[in-house]
Amino acid sequence: MIIECLFFVLCSVFLYGIGLNRAVIISSSPKGLALSYTKSLFASVSTVALSYLVIHNLLVPLSLHELYPFVCILIFLLVSVFIEVLIRLTVNSIVTEFSVSFLCILLAINESLSLLEAVLFALCCITSFYILIPVLAALRRRNEHASPLPVFKNSLILFSLAILILFVLVFDASWLNGGIGR
Repeated sequence: MIIECLFFVLCSVFLYGIGLNRAVIISSSPKGLALSYTKSLFASVSTVALSYLVIHNLLVPLSLHELYPFVCILIFLLVSVFIEVLIRLTVNSIVTEFSVSFLCILLAINESLSLLEAVLFALCCITSFYILIPVLAALRRRNEHASPLPVFKNSLILFSLAILILFVLVFDASWLNGGIGR
């Protein structure tokens, strides 16, 4: 299970592409990142826990497990709105993040075998997204100081991101096992 969590921390954003475009946009001005991370983490972990319980105790016995995305989005909307109201009342700030959190929730529920795995996968997936943002901000600052050609000015961050994705894919050793040829 630890190896799976490390895989999600390293690869959920790169291999699945969850929030890749959002991370590039946020990296230009990463203000309020800690509050956004906290809100996304609480919303996704609580949604995964509640959704997992509803799915396995209600939908699976009724053979309606195909409806799990609908259940997840309903629970996520309720939890997210509740946490958003708490943040507005306490900090007086607006923090909205929908797509990344929801896709991490779906991935965690779809790939897990137990409630603990689902919660850990959601935690790792959200964390990997928010770890990527400062890395991209550093790459963006480095690329701005490199004085690139005007044609490549805005695309150097995407080239750097492609190199990071290739770096992660090089260590994907699934091609080493014999598979069907054994």
